[in-house]
Amino acid sequence: MDSEAQASQLPGWHLCDLDFPTFRMALLAKAMDRLTIRQLSENFGLSYAQWRVMARLGTAPGGATVGQIAQQAWADRAEVSRAVSWLQQKNLLSRREHAEDRRVQVVSLTQEGESLYRKVLATRADFHRKITGDMSPEEVAQLDTLIDKLRVTVQAAMDDL
Repeated sequence: MDSEAQASQLPGWHLCDLDFPTFRMALLAKAMDRLTIRQLSENFGLSYAQWRVMARLGTAPGGATVGQIAQQAWADRAEVSRAVSWLQQKNLLSRREHAEDRRVQVVSLTQEGESLYRKVLATRADFHRKITGDMSPEEVAQLDTLIDKLRVTVQAAMDDL
């Protein structure tokens, strides 16, 4: 491989003894996270944790608990709680008592939060279209199928823990 091709690769793309497609997939995910963090901060003043909360609430019309959000976002409950507090201070979400358990609160997007969610979602959809822009629709479908196969295998391994 020539030096120009090596320079255009992500750092650590090929590492002796770690040259696995799944390892490179993790590197891509980290690079995409960094791009996402920058985009959220610069364009919307949001952290990644705050966006993850909004994204989960945007797909939960009745709202969700901090625990439900943390589980769906694969995030620490404390991180979710901090994001929820910040979003509430900015009037982007509201809290109410859980109908069946008064010790638990349900959070949901306010009208202002819903509006911001839609704006960010459009930007995120555009980001993901650009990432796969050099692929045909068939290649995107194939990638999605392969990722889902990996998900099944990883889920089975987690269930065995």
